[in-house]
Amino acid sequence: MKIKFLILFLFIFFNSFSQNITFVDILSLKDKNKSEVINFLKEYNWEIMHQHYSKEEKFGDIRFAFDNKSTDRQIPQYITFYHQNEKKENNRIQLQVLNKEKFDKHLTEFKSLDFDYITTIVDANQTKEIYKNNSTTIEVIIMPVNNYFGKQQTFYTFYIFDNSFNSMIKE
Repeated sequence: MKIKFLILFLFIFFNSFSQNITFVDILSLKDKNKSEVINFLKEYNWEIMHQHYSKEEKFGDIRFAFDNKSTDRQIPQYITFYHQNEKKENNRIQLQVLNKEKFDKHLTEFKSLDFDYITTIVDANQTKEIYKNNSTTIEVIIMPVNNYFGKQQTFYTFYIFDNSFNSMIKE
């Protein structure tokens, strides 16, 4: 009986721990190298879905998933780490969330940080809010789509990158 209780306790502990990645943790990934990102996210039970690297372009990406065993075949959170030329200032992070409550939690934490609101861009399929601080730009994107089954689904995305990388946003 004690062994069953211990196993149950460990299972609950590790599942609870793995969900405790904060927005600040995600933001810190931008300043890590590829192996540091992989090790950090593996500690939080994120799994690598795929990796790609172009030798010609010296550009790569690694996509991680959390809660990959969901019964509805939808993975509630993704993190994609983009890296180029081994320069940390070229790193970009994309956090994509399908769960509105999880998005709201990340958004609340993000808005408590020292970022200035820049602008909102609305087009036919998405709303994008842009924020900056002295080193980082964050785009908060909300995009409703119809999935393969015709069901409405919303993608919530935080796209994080160095200000020096950004040349397309006009203030």
